[in-house]
Amino acid sequence: MSMEGKSMEISKKVIVIITLTILPLVFLGSKVLTDTKLRLVDEELNLVRPILEGIAENLKEPYRFPLDSRSELQGFASFNTASRFPHLYHAAIDYFAEVGEPVYAIADGVVSYSGYMNGYPGVVIIDHPKENLYSLYGHLSLKSWLVSKGAIKKGDLLGYIADPSEDFGIGVNAHIHFSIRMGSRMEYPETGPDRWMGGYTTEPPIFKGYIDPEQFILLTKSKLSRN
Repeated sequence: MSMEGKSMEISKKVIVIITLTILPLVFLGSKVLTDTKLRLVDEELNLVRPILEGIAENLKEPYRFPLDSRSELQGFASFNTASRFPHLYHAAIDYFAEVGEPVYAIADGVVSYSGYMNGYPGVVIIDHPKENLYSLYGHLSLKSWLVSKGAIKKGDLLGYIADPSEDFGIGVNAHIHFSIRMGSRMEYPETGPDRWMGGYTTEPPIFKGYIDPEQFILLTKSKLSRN
């Protein structure tokens, strides 16, 4: 074998050795980062869980869902699942809906915002001061009736699901973008990553005060069913 051939063979062996040595470290590093993030999320959830359980235990009646039926389109805290919003966490839960389907208030509260918002197009915010939470209902139609600001009761009509053609942010399927967040709308800014109308976050949404809306509503139902 020529010197050139030996040199090429040695180079290939070196590449194989480096590859076999480095790749496990790369995957291990990713695993460590993932585990660290999951641990931090678990720690935050452990802090928030007793607060939510306390809220649920003190309710006179459980929260309801915003639609009469529910079929999940996109889950809460799902990561990088929307091509229009890459590398972000979903700060809500999306339920499939029919165009024109009615949307209802999940609990008593005060409508603090009702109107247009880029990407939605119609959005309603309800503050629930007794529980120190607020709920967001996105992708409501502005071509139909929309609730006005003011006091509202659980089960009151808020508006109707928009056709996807009303706004680019809706995507292909008609649906509701529904979130629950700790605090009130006014506690969050109008702009930036912590904005009150945000639909996606750069880190797990629990760190921004968002809670899993479906799990919380089910919690309120389970707590009250035991009483």
